[in-house]
Amino acid sequence: MDTGKKVNLKDWVLPAVFVVLLVLTVILHQRAYSQDKESLGTKVHVRVTEVKTGASKLNPGGLKVTVSYQGEAHRLHGVPSSAHFVMKNSKNYRSTVGAILYDGKLYYDYTSIHLLADKLYYAALAATFLVFVLIFGQLKEKMQG
Repeated sequence: MDTGKKVNLKDWVLPAVFVVLLVLTVILHQRAYSQDKESLGTKVHVRVTEVKTGASKLNPGGLKVTVSYQGEAHRLHGVPSSAHFVMKNSKNYRSTVGAILYDGKLYYDYTSIHLLADKLYYAALAATFLVFVLIFGQLKEKMQG
């Protein structure tokens, strides 16, 4: 009888964890996307000094952009690959581009700022998906054997 209770408890642990993580994911999603990121930081103008294509397997079109702000070189975070033309022209013609100064870092736009709530949401989403896959594997194992 003791083994029957263990198996029964084991069968309900993953679904219970899944439900808790799913609720947590929904709450974190609401919190992450209700933030007014446009009120964060200060809009500044910077000069592009270097544009590198940071191609890798995970990020095939990523750009590594270095800018000059107040006489110092900084990395511009969150530059999408679609901005390559704008960045190159800014460098070639020595024109300025807009950036957001937040927490000592320069960001391409407000959407590229990732706060703690955003990171927690993505972690909870990944954990929820992992538990879902484990539940599916557990059900598949039961069906086969």
